[in-house]
Amino acid sequence: MKIRLLIPLLICISFAASAQEAKIQGSYFAVIVSDVEASQSWYETVLGLQEMSRSKERGRYYIVNLAGPGIFVELMQLDAASARPGGQIEGPFKVGMLVDDLTSYAAALPAVAGEPKIVYDNENDVLVLQLRDPDNNTVQVMQTVED
Repeated sequence: MKIRLLIPLLICISFAASAQEAKIQGSYFAVIVSDVEASQSWYETVLGLQEMSRSKERGRYYIVNLAGPGIFVELMQLDAASARPGGQIEGPFKVGMLVDDLTSYAAALPAVAGEPKIVYDNENDVLVLQLRDPDNNTVQVMQTVED
């Protein structure tokens, strides 16, 4: 009886130990947009992403999934979101990701991204670059600062 209880316990400990060693491999965010085609073009041009898949259900949603090295983005055009009073879209308005060299990242941005302005956030010890997508959502690109 004790051995039957010991084996599941060892399996649980093994999973817990391996979970503590896991490292984040990339980032994901989903954002509600008013025009999925226009947003797709912006995210492909500015962030260098490529389309992975798309799905559409007339009268409900149009979703495009994009990906690039270390990042996966889901653009969601939701009919119910634009039906709100005043046509305001509700959902995520600020998303972010980490890069290892923000200066190089900013230098490689296309002109459509605007003039990159990197600022230092001393409260969080990060360098920050904010970009705006076609729906004025903030895409915040950050680099942690090493001491």
